[in-house]
Amino acid sequence: MCISEYGAGGNVLQHEEQPKQPKNDGPWHPEEYESIFHETAWPQLKAQPWIWGTFVWCFADFTSYWRHEGGMKGRNDKGLITYDRQVKKDAFYYYKANWSAKPMVYLTSRRFTERTNAVTTVKVYSNTAKVELLVNGVSKGFCPNDGNAVFVWKDVKLSPGENRIEATAQRDGENVSDACMWTLKE
Repeated sequence: MCISEYGAGGNVLQHEEQPKQPKNDGPWHPEEYESIFHETAWPQLKAQPWIWGTFVWCFADFTSYWRHEGGMKGRNDKGLITYDRQVKKDAFYYYKANWSAKPMVYLTSRRFTERTNAVTTVKVYSNTAKVELLVNGVSKGFCPNDGNAVFVWKDVKLSPGENRIEATAQRDGENVSDACMWTLKE
C-alpha cells in the first residue's frame, strides 16, 4: 500500500499556541497546526511495514484558483515551502530532522515573534541525541530525543520585551545551533 498524499494547511503569517484542528477550507491555518499534523502522521506511517511509500502533500504551496484557505485567495497552503519558494515552513524542518544525515537543530514557531503569554512551550526539531535550550543566555536544561526528532520544553518563562531563544546540540563532534527572537508584549 502507498499513501498518495497527506498534509495540512499552514500559513507562515498565522500563529497560535496550542492550535486546534482548523477547517480544511477555512481562513485560519496556523503554521503550528501543520507541524503538529506531520509530527503525528509521519511516525504512524513509518511504523507500518505494509506501507511501501508515502508522499507529503505537497512540496510547495501552489495556485488553485477555486481555493480560499489559510487567508490566501487562490492558493493551496499545504506545502512544506511557501508559494514563492522563499520560506521553508516548520514542517519542512521536521522532515529534515527525520530524514537528513547531516546534524541539525531548528527552533519552531520562529515567525511567531509577538508573544502575549509569559509562560510558553518551546519546541525544537533535531536529529541529535539531546538538545539544550537557552532563554536569554540561561539554560533551561537538556531534552532527550523522543525518537521522533521532537524536543519540547514546557512552562518556559519569557521576560517582558525581547527574548533570545537558542537551541544547541552536538553530534559526531559537530556543534549545531539555532536562535530566534520573541518579544513578550505586556
